[in-house]
Amino acid sequence: MSKNGPKSPRNKTTAKSPRSQSSSKPTTPRGGDNPKAKTKEDDSQMARDLRRVWMNPMLAELERKIQENNRVMDEMNRKWREEKEAERKLRLSEHIPEPLKGHGQNLEDIIKHLEDLMVYENYVDGLEEQKLIPAKLRLLDENAEVAILSHGLSAYVSLLEPSHLKHFTNNIVEDTSLWLSRMFRFDDAAVFYHEDEREGLIRLCRLALHKKFPKYLDEGYEALYSRPPVIYLSSAAKAGMGDYLCAQLGLPSSCLSTIPCSIQPGCQHKMDTTALEQQVEDDVTSARTPLLVLGYAGTPVIAQVDDIEKIQSICKKHQIWFHVEGHHLATLAMYSVPTNVSPVKTGDSITLNLGCWLGLPSLPYVTLYKTADSTQAYHAGLTSLQTHYKLSCLPIWVCLQNLGHEGVVNRIKLSVDLAEKMHEKLMGHSSLQEVLTYEISSPSVVFKYSCYASDAPPEVASYAKNAPKPVKIPAKMPERAPYAAQETSANHVPSSTQSEDGAEPPTMSVGTEESYRHEDYFDALNIWLAETLKREVSTVHLDTIEVPNEGLCIRFSPLENAQVQGTTLEDMEVWGKSLGKQVSILNATVKQKENFQEVVEAQDNLRLVHLPTWAGLGAVQYIPDHWIDKLDALTAAAKREINHLNTELVKQLKSSDTAFSLGRAEDGLVCARFGLITEETDMEELIGLVYTTAKEIEESSKFLEKMSEIVRKGIEAANEDLKKENEEKLIQEGLLRHVPLVGSLVSWWSPPPKETGVKGRTFNLASGKVHSTEETYKYHMQIQEASPDALQPKPKQGPLKANLKPARHHSTSSQGSVVENGPAQGLKVTESSVSSLSSDSHSKPEQGVEGGEASPPPQPEPPASPVPKEQPAAAAESTS
Repeated sequence: MSKNGPKSPRNKTTAKSPRSQSSSKPTTPRGGDNPKAKTKEDDSQMARDLRRVWMNPMLAELERKIQENNRVMDEMNRKWREEKEAERKLRLSEHIPEPLKGHGQNLEDIIKHLEDLMVYENYVDGLEEQKLIPAKLRLLDENAEVAILSHGLSAYVSLLEPSHLKHFTNNIVEDTSLWLSRMFRFDDAAVFYHEDEREGLIRLCRLALHKKFPKYLDEGYEALYSRPPVIYLSSAAKAGMGDYLCAQLGLPSSCLSTIPCSIQPGCQHKMDTTALEQQVEDDVTSARTPLLVLGYAGTPVIAQVDDIEKIQSICKKHQIWFHVEGHHLATLAMYSVPTNVSPVKTGDSITLNLGCWLGLPSLPYVTLYKTADSTQAYHAGLTSLQTHYKLSCLPIWVCLQNLGHEGVVNRIKLSVDLAEKMHEKLMGHSSLQEVLTYEISSPSVVFKYSCYASDAPPEVASYAKNAPKPVKIPAKMPERAPYAAQETSANHVPSSTQSEDGAEPPTMSVGTEESYRHEDYFDALNIWLAETLKREVSTVHLDTIEVPNEGLCIRFSPLENAQVQGTTLEDMEVWGKSLGKQVSILNATVKQKENFQEVVEAQDNLRLVHLPTWAGLGAVQYIPDHWIDKLDALTAAAKREINHLNTELVKQLKSSDTAFSLGRAEDGLVCARFGLITEETDMEELIGLVYTTAKEIEESSKFLEKMSEIVRKGIEAANEDLKKENEEKLIQEGLLRHVPLVGSLVSWWSPPPKETGVKGRTFNLASGKVHSTEETYKYHMQIQEASPDALQPKPKQGPLKANLKPARHHSTSSQGSVVENGPAQGLKVTESSVSSLSSDSHSKPEQGVEGGEASPPPQPEPPASPVPKEQPAAAAESTS
């Protein structure tokens, strides 16, 4: 019995849930089936089958589409997030250059861009290919390829283990130092490798400071205060060398002493040892410390060798560090060392440029120095404990073994032989002056074309005879000379020493101002000569340099570029032939320049224009007749007229001879410039060509003005005649014929005569008269009239020089031309037309030498202009 009492029957009934009651199934007798229940079961099974056949595929398709939509939405969200992130990165990386943005570029694209930069000099992405300039790529020999390969090896070797790398580097450094000191006869020397040419000298100055001032390491500049150091440089040193040294060493400019060059003949570019010794003694007396002397075995400009032995004795006496630089140091490796370079072997330090001398790319500079204190060398920066810096000598280690001593000597000897061969070629031309006195085994040549040479031909030297030779004032770079006179006659052998007619041209008195002009003129000629020779023989590299007291000169330094350019002795033979041809052209031009000026000044309409920097025969202006007496007060309209006339003159001249060019005088007016000439060129014929052409242009402009006036008057006369005939026709036919509708009826009733009416007019340009067209329509033909002399252009007849006035002091013309006192000796002159002038040079190849080949017949005169046919006037025949 429970605590709440016995359960009632109701409680038992209510304990069952309604669901259990409703879900209870009625029991059926065991003995039989219930048909109604069976039918319900069948219906439910059918519903389940229908649901499986129809509803399940639809639900599956719906679920698949929902999943696909969700995937698309996720992809869109992902792309949106990526775009937002990319925009953020782009905004934060705006300062990054375009080629470096992102994850880098393809290696193929990078190599392609690099190749284009190497192959073309002016490569710009997007530029048209026909506008690109191909670069002159050097063909590498086996030794150059080895040098390039060794640079890659030095980078790869740096990846070795530290202990292995240290052992490897020590072996390379020891071998290279021993080989270089033995090969260049600088025994017991340490080696410093550097990329900057001046870096070795700076480190040596620091070493000298440590030697001269023991407390310099601790006290710095205070140790230098009591006895300041002095560095001695020659005035022939490179510009800015002293300032660079003082800036790098932290010394004032007062610590630099520039020693002048000697004034003795042949030594004008060497350090004056007497001045050096005197300056050193004065500095010692003034409580200053001589520190270092920089000498040259081949000065930077002229390549002269200082008196090394004398300088070395001065340095030893006062315990001064002596450092030597220059291309002549290469001869220390030869079997026989020149006597002027041999004293270098006992000096304190030298700097070698192996890459330039041997033609091997990217070899570092080498400075050999002698010192017993390695600690001071370390403090001066000449040695380093960094293993990676020592690997810079690996390319030298590889190349020296690949070349061998014999290969090094052969390359240096080739440069010496090339310089000697050029010296021989220059000796055959007396108008070429060697500024550098050639010495034994000297690998440099400096020369210039000059009429001041003592052994110059009379016809050339007379151009500047009695001219004082002033100190050269640097002038602006001359204009590029025309490359017109390049070819001479096939039968002509160029020689600057051959005699002409034995007569010396008149001497020209030259003042100081005029001598400056001559200096500028010959500077321009030397620039033209150097550029022409470089263009014809590109393997022989020439430089133009400015030499004090000498002007502009031409330098050939094979140690600098012969191995790079691939210059051979055969190239020097070709160069010698080209030199003879160009010097012959210069001699002919200089010889005729004074005659050219005299002939031009004798003409009324030609004005001589002085262009001292123009390497040619000269320049002229054609002045019309009405402006000759008003040159000092030309109006703007007059200047435009003169410029237009001279511009048109040059255009017409260039169509027959490309050596003419357009120039501009100091007053701004346009002028016609003459190029260089050959010995066969008739100078007077050239001036006659210019004068005659200018006259024709001036007359043609006047002819057009006169013709336009005649045409205007002819049109007015035609209009007046037509007006009168219209009035007469109106009177004869009556007014009714011209009234609409009535006129047609009157004309039908009484037709007008056929030959009546207004006749047209024609204007004859040849005669300048107005005629009626009645005979033209009546006989169906045109009648021509002879043109008056005023409108008929005059044909050219005879040589053009006949149009010139004779010069006051000019008695002879250039070789091959007509002279006043008879023909030139040994020459037979033939006339030639204007078209016979060469399009490349001021030359006349038609002139023949007596006894040789016959000259071609003269060109026929051009036919007269045909008489123009009658042209209908502007007022045509009226049809009204």
